[in-house]
Amino acid sequence: MKNKKKTLIVILASLAIVAFVMFFIPRIRVNLFVKCYHSNIEESLSNGNGVPSDDAVLFGYKSVNTWDNKHPMTEFVIMSYGFTYYGCYYSKDDVPLSFQNTDVELIQTEDNKWEWKAEGDNKGSTSKIMKNWYYFEASF
Repeated sequence: MKNKKKTLIVILASLAIVAFVMFFIPRIRVNLFVKCYHSNIEESLSNGNGVPSDDAVLFGYKSVNTWDNKHPMTEFVIMSYGFTYYGCYYSKDDVPLSFQNTDVELIQTEDNKWEWKAEGDNKGSTSKIMKNWYYFEASF
């Protein structure tokens, strides 16, 4: 009986760690969101229907906005802590963009990773997840 109890404790602890990683580490949660929903979102956007509104997709993000500019984007805020936002965006033209598609210059820091800085302490980064999809962090 003691071995079963120990095994159950190990399993529950492992599940708790996996849940923590999946839901509280921004990059992992965003990558999971993109992996699960990118095809549904892309199909809906290409058909002119906007972002799908089914319950499964709504569970994955806090807010969504479409920002028009030279290269349009649909941006998903997945998590936020204070004045720092984490999420992803779909770039129809597969071009890296700054938070909310503003005209802030992106500086490439390594392959598939860019940073930006604006007035004051406003800054952020973006990196490619897969074709047309990018991860972002923005702090204000």
